[in-house]
Amino acid sequence: MGMPSILLVTKSQKVSQTFERNLRTFFDSRIDVFTLSQWQEMNEDLQDKIGLILLSTRKLFDSLPDVKADIPVLVARRNIEMTRLPQLMEVSAGTKCLLVANDLITAEDSVEFLRRLGFQHLDFVPYGPEIEMPVTELEKIDLAITHGWPELVPKHFDRVIDLDNRPIDLSTIFDIAQLFNLSIEKAHYYSADFFRDFVQLGRNLSISVNNEKQLKTKLESILNAVHEGIIGIDEHGYITFFNEDAGKILNMRSEQCINKVFQEIIPHFQVEEVLKSREEISDQLLEIRNLYLLVTKIPIILDGQFLGVVITFQDVTKVQRIEQEIRKKSTQLGLTAKYHFDDIIGMSQAISSTKEVAIKVSTSDYTVLITGENGTGKEIFAQAIHQNSSRKDMPFVPVNFAGLTESLVESELFGYEEGSFTGAKKGGKIGLFELAHNGTIFLDEIGDAPLSIQAALLRVLQERQVMRVGGNRVIPINVRVIAATNRNLTEMVQKGTFRVDLYYRLNVLPMHIPALHERREDIFILIGHFLQKKNKNLILSAEVKHCLLEYNWPGNIRELENFVNYLTVIVEGDLVELQHIPERIRNGQVVQTQNIVEAELVFPQDDSGEIEKILFLLKRHGSLSDYEDILANLLICSKRQERIGRGVLNGMLARPLTEAQIRNRLAILNRSGCITVGQKKQGTQITLLGIQVLQRIRNVNVIEQTIL
Repeated sequence: MGMPSILLVTKSQKVSQTFERNLRTFFDSRIDVFTLSQWQEMNEDLQDKIGLILLSTRKLFDSLPDVKADIPVLVARRNIEMTRLPQLMEVSAGTKCLLVANDLITAEDSVEFLRRLGFQHLDFVPYGPEIEMPVTELEKIDLAITHGWPELVPKHFDRVIDLDNRPIDLSTIFDIAQLFNLSIEKAHYYSADFFRDFVQLGRNLSISVNNEKQLKTKLESILNAVHEGIIGIDEHGYITFFNEDAGKILNMRSEQCINKVFQEIIPHFQVEEVLKSREEISDQLLEIRNLYLLVTKIPIILDGQFLGVVITFQDVTKVQRIEQEIRKKSTQLGLTAKYHFDDIIGMSQAISSTKEVAIKVSTSDYTVLITGENGTGKEIFAQAIHQNSSRKDMPFVPVNFAGLTESLVESELFGYEEGSFTGAKKGGKIGLFELAHNGTIFLDEIGDAPLSIQAALLRVLQERQVMRVGGNRVIPINVRVIAATNRNLTEMVQKGTFRVDLYYRLNVLPMHIPALHERREDIFILIGHFLQKKNKNLILSAEVKHCLLEYNWPGNIRELENFVNYLTVIVEGDLVELQHIPERIRNGQVVQTQNIVEAELVFPQDDSGEIEKILFLLKRHGSLSDYEDILANLLICSKRQERIGRGVLNGMLARPLTEAQIRNRLAILNRSGCITVGQKKQGTQITLLGIQVLQRIRNVNVIEQTIL
């Protein structure tokens, strides 16, 4: 996958430049950003790489370029440049202000945002170019305010406050990060920048605003709008600010905390560290009053002078709820299953009964252990079970133990904390079990799991909680476990290479996937399926069919698909002959080609008594000649790898039957196992048993004619 690309669709180049600057702040060079004019100059290959269209306003939906319909479109939520607010603070209460934007919707959104920041004392009138406001009404307005659109302000205004273009809000940055599976390594700088601007704003306002009480009220409104606990402490250790969320989290009233020494109110926050070192402490997990809080302590230093400490904190349960939302959107991370039971091809008894078991297993929530040879489709079954379960809308996380080294497996499964080992990623990493929360984790090749990790796996299965490498807290998880292996775990348990307690934890709902040599009747169905996927039509000669049936297929379905890919490259015409077959498959042949019967296939011998019972049944429900005619035509279609409907089949018969007769004959043949009747338009096909019955009917006819 290439570098994520974002197409900016805005109403002006200035807004595009602001958006690009915001995106670079958080993602640096990990994304490509294009404007609409740049996009139009790109070639088609580059245009196809656009992964997201970011709009500055909803009204731009009609201006979207002609791109692929599946490309997501996101309308940016926008914030405000805090450094521009001092000039707005100087405006007297009750002043009537015209809020000018490039459209009315944007203007109304800006008004609502400013009111939420605490500017309810100003009388805003939203205005856009599409508004026809009489001059007499405009003259009643004292001041024009705009976000980067001074050219749209009506001409008669003498005083205009330009608050500059509104930047992208952090919530939209998180949406983009989740879409492209990017980490926001500089997210903690956002809080620091916010408080830097806030402190600078407070300093400027202290000079320009005469009413100190009004200043305090406005600043508190700003900080109360932030959805996390915020406590301000001055350089002497006195609490100067205590916002509403801090009171809610700690169950305290802010008025009882202001002007108190922090040791009396929040002694467990360990503020002394920052007061002494004057260095930031980020994302510290503290247990305070039976709460687990994620705490950041930031020193405030202006012009080299230490002014105090700002503490921000969140209840970990809230952080977990946010993390849960991220997990719910894990389809954007690619942690999804794509196969359903309909994608499992085959009509043999072996595969049909296995699918029936899997469907029943999928409705429960117990651990599943899938066994089978390599290439039989164990992961496809695992995905189908997940897709048919109550967890289908949640993540499906595959883990292949054969591809994990012993040194990496623990950190991959359970994650790790920052600094837990040399080379650990800054900020740590979430583990695969956590990513699978509320979904399914697929432990493929579980027989290759090192003994050192088996004990940890057992603990997770028992306790349903994980602890990250280098961590000191347990994280609860809710996952369904599906394990798979091509090894004999029973023998491994006896040899001591697999833990017996883990084996019984996994082997709750056992399932075995049959090998291809156990379902030979599906070989040509699978070949037809693979050819159809490639839009190719190849005809197999009798010798080739015989050869493929005699081969043991040690690589199973995977080997068969590779064989079909080989044919599509090697065979020049439509007919596949013996010389086209790889030598290893030809060498696997047991019966010589000259022994091939008229059906052009050599099939396993069925019990002759079973065939006699079928003949007796057919004679009771019609003429054997009718059934012979039906089966013979179905065999012709089978050689062409075709499935036909009832109407087409009836037209091929030497003596066409009535609608009721053909329906009855097919029902009898289907019940006896001689044919398979597909659903809807899938058509009818002869089975291996049906070809044997046809041969038996023909032998009977030959004997009767000889007697006559």
